[in-house]
Amino acid sequence: MFLDKLRAYGKTFASARYDEVPDLFRLLLKRPAILLGVGAYESALLVSSKVDSRLKVLASIKTGSLVGCPF
Repeated sequence: MFLDKLRAYGKTFASARYDEVPDLFRLLLKRPAILLGVGAYESALLVSSKVDSRLKVLASIKTGSLVGCPF
């Protein structure tokens, strides 16, 4: 059942036509359950002590530069 919903979300997202690149936060606001899951995931990553915090920041900067993030 969960996979069916996930598949349906994927098909809807893939078939949608946008005039501009959609803002991820606006898309997540339309699906509060997914927003909650993403928020929990991101929070867990931030408080995780398995990886040195300096390495986390470095990975964030590198990822941002790879995807063309302006900040």
